Amino acid sequence: MTGIFAQLSAGEPDALKTTPEKQPPINAQDVHVVDVPVLDGGAPAPQGRFRAACTRLANMPRSARRDRTRLLQLLLTAGALGCIRPQYSDGFQWIALYVLVHSFVASFVLFWDRRSCGTIVRSLLPLVDWRRLEVRYTATVTLLLYVLSYGLLAAHKGYGADETCNWISSVLTLLTALAYGAETWLQLRDTYDGRTLDGH
Repeated sequence: MTGIFAQLSAGEPDALKTTPEKQPPINAQDVHVVDVPVLDGGAPAPQGRFRAACTRLANMPRSARRDRTRLLQLLLTAGALGCIRPQYSDGFQWIALYVLVHSFVASFVLFWDRRSCGTIVRSLLPLVDWRRLEVRYTATVTLLLYVLSYGLLAAHKGYGADETCNWISSVLTLLTALAYGAETWLQLRDTYDGRTLDGH
């Protein structure tokens, strides 16, 4: 016995244990898990983004809204022109092609003239009442494209790929008419609500 105790160092009373103590098994039901919801501080919800975009659009100066509307008109007109496939015997499609081409050219010139502060067209004809002329132009194009879009929807569109392209062109023509109508409304407000062109 004395030989056994002689092999022990001071401060090791557990050294005589031949096997370590086994910890009691932990029951999974005894473990308490705190269910804390994760706070998502990332991107806002889609509804919040849409509301923020509408707020920015409402607070945008009217001249900037007109520029964006005119740019949208040009993009929609280019899409309608790229997809239209006039049939030989359909008059609506040929008239729509004629109106779309000329409205694209005129709208592009007026848009670029506004971006250049009137140095392209307005400086050459300073005595023209450009505000009233633009209102008449956009209102006329709105009515023409609106009527032609319904004519295109009812017209014969050909077969195969031509039919698909003409359907797309008809829808884009209607959207172009609505874009011109939106700009006409902005121009009428510029003229008759007593506010400046910048919307302030």
